[in-house]
Amino acid sequence: MKKVILISLFGLLIAACNPSSNSGSESSKTEETTVDSVQFYEYQRAFTKLTWTAYKTTAKVGVSGSFDEFNVNPGVSYGTVTALLDQLEFSIPVSTTNSQNEERDGKIAATFFGSMMNTENITGKFTSVAGNDTSGSIRIEISMNDIAYEVDGAYAVEGNKVTINTSIHLGDWKAEPSVSALNKVCDDLHKGEDGISKLWPEVDIVIETSLKPVSNAS
Repeated sequence: MKKVILISLFGLLIAACNPSSNSGSESSKTEETTVDSVQFYEYQRAFTKLTWTAYKTTAKVGVSGSFDEFNVNPGVSYGTVTALLDQLEFSIPVSTTNSQNEERDGKIAATFFGSMMNTENITGKFTSVAGNDTSGSIRIEISMNDIAYEVDGAYAVEGNKVTINTSIHLGDWKAEPSVSALNKVCDDLHKGEDGISKLWPEVDIVIETSLKPVSNAS
């Protein structure tokens, strides 16, 4: 009788430690569904634009512009939106600044960026991304004037369009002398109704790009 009980218990243990073939099949189906539901994206360089907005006069009037070149490495990539943004590197030739005013662009390139150390290009990378394929926060390392400094931003995804917003304070790159130099050569243009000439050290930045959905590469 004792032998029968022991054999029965042993059989129950074996059954408990070996899931049925039906259960394994269900697990496999769930895994396949999860993998297939992941959307992959390809970065489209031609549809990327960076817009900056600086502020002049004591009333803080915005002046916007962009850069005609915005180079990203890798130029083409795929993955989820968050995976694609994470660790993406960029390089912006400052000579391509474009505010729709040729004279002002020349002053920005020569006086503002020209008075910084080793700033023929603004370089940087997205160091971390927290969120999903709809929205989230992003941390961006920006290098200019021989200083690398990280700022916080936010991203939003609508359809295939990704928009990233951030704001910078030029003092974080020790660029106050460059702000003063540009304000000096644009003295009258930066005066408001009170007659005070001022250029603010804050700059708002918006990056817009379009992603192309592609099939799962795996």
